[in-house]
Amino acid sequence: MCTVSRVEATSDSGMHMQLDVAIEVYPMCVGDKFRMVLASTLNLDGTPDTGYFTQAGGETLADGFQYVMQGKLYRIANYVKPPPPPPPEKDGDKSKKDEDTSEKDAEASAKKDAEASAQKDADTYTNDDTSSNEDPKLCVFSRPSYYFSFREVLASFGGLLMALRGEPSFAKTLNLDNRIFLLIRKV
Repeated sequence: MCTVSRVEATSDSGMHMQLDVAIEVYPMCVGDKFRMVLASTLNLDGTPDTGYFTQAGGETLADGFQYVMQGKLYRIANYVKPPPPPPPEKDGDKSKKDEDTSEKDAEASAKKDAEASAQKDADTYTNDDTSSNEDPKLCVFSRPSYYFSFREVLASFGGLLMALRGEPSFAKTLNLDNRIFLLIRKV
């Protein structure tokens, strides 16, 4: 039986990753810095992987990394970051009644601000779901300015899961149901 930990990490470019790691095989600790690469093949010349292990002894991309897993992309979707939590109350001397009243006033004010912001920050998006045979539809909706759209990629590596979120451009070359390799080395 192998122990698995879920690692949460953020890259220098703002990507957020949650990854299940077999820590008995590859120990990872809080604060460790590592490089992570997703690749469609381990062949250095970029030729597609056959899916079979060969003992030819040739050099591969895996030679430069310490931990390698093979898996499959099972979901690529839009992800909307939830709004930030409200700031904590600073006045601890108020009575319970005053706190209830001020909370209701703050909620009403926040709702009003969000509605005003939504009207001001209306965005236009194109539906990029290519799984249907229909023409892309133009979707117009508004959102408060504190929301930010990400692209989310989910993969499974034999039951060890990965969620990767970031700017939509990172997922342009990834395709659903593709076999991928995840490679990690500590820096």
